[in-house]
This record gives sequence, C-alpha cells and structure tokens, in this order.
Amino acid sequence: MLAKIGAAVLALYLGVLALPVQAAVFEWKITGAFSGAGMLTTTDQPFSYDIDEPPTGQSVAGYLVTSMTGKFGGLAVALVAADPEKGPYYASNLIYPTGTKPMIDESGLLFKNATRTYNLFASQTCGGDTGECSMIPRIGYPGISGGSRQVALTITAVKSAVPESATWAMMLLGFGVVGYAMRRKPALQLV
Repeated sequence: MLAKIGAAVLALYLGVLALPVQAAVFEWKITGAFSGAGMLTTTDQPFSYDIDEPPTGQSVAGYLVTSMTGKFGGLAVALVAADPEKGPYYASNLIYPTGTKPMIDESGLLFKNATRTYNLFASQTCGGDTGECSMIPRIGYPGISGGSRQVALTITAVKSAVPESATWAMMLLGFGVVGYAMRRKPALQLV
C-alpha cells in the first residue's frame, strides 16, 4: 500500500515538474516624441549580471523579456532578439520591476514594427538648476537625427510570475503526506 502511495506521489511530482512555468506579464506605454502601448512577457526567474557592477541606477538582476506585443506608431510590434553581432543596437532586453525608474537599462529593449527597428533605452541626463542626474527613457533607431528622442515610459505589472513547478510539487507532496498521516491515525476508543 505504501509503495503505491509513493509511486503516485512520485508521478504527481514529475507531472507538476513538466508543467510550463507561467511568466510575469507587464503593460507598457510610451508617450512623447513616439507613442505606443502593449504587453511584455518575461521569464519567471531573474537574470543576474556576470559583470562587476549593474547598469547605473538599476538592481543587479532583471527579468528577460521574451515577447512584446502591441502597437507603436500605429503598427504592430514584435520583440527583436538581443544579438550584438546583428545590430543595429546591442540590447539587453531586460526590465527591472523592482529597480528604479524607468525600469530599463542603458542597453534597452529592441523591437520592430513594419517600418523599422527601435531601441527603447535609458540614458543618464544631467542638468537643470541643481545639476542632478537621472535616467531618462529614450527611443532611438538608425538614421534618427541626434541619435534618440526622449519619451515618457510606464511599465506596470499585470500578472506576477507563478511559482516554479518544483514549489507546487513540494506543496502537493506536503498535502499528500499530511493526508496520509491523518488517515493512518487510529480512531479514539471510548471506554
């Protein structure tokens, strides 16, 4: 009997491990010199840098964007894989939900619509009365005069990442053990 329960628990554990992990989903909106809106999907696990220091003003880990949907300039957009060999830009395609605004780094997100490829990135801008510096979101593409245009960017979480399959499996295993233990408890005898 115990062997059958063990086999069933093992099968359940392996089945849960095989389930696809659901990633976090974010809504993006760009306004200013360019405009657009849509959704971003990211990996469920943070991506850690292999370099000594993270990008200025950001945390050491970001979530890799795996897809981008929506419209930009009235045309449908798609994420472009970050590949430094295939330019026109090197992009990290990372966002930082717990980092400082604007939630993107200096390498940015690379995406395209039907007419061209764009890079949405953060650029350090200093000045004003105080001379303080801040990270400002910008859009750039090959051939743009001046290299880029400042925009307003919002990235809002729509759905948090679902816990890993192994976490679900351990929880279900725990419920199974508790249920088995409760079943094996002898009934109280009244004298």
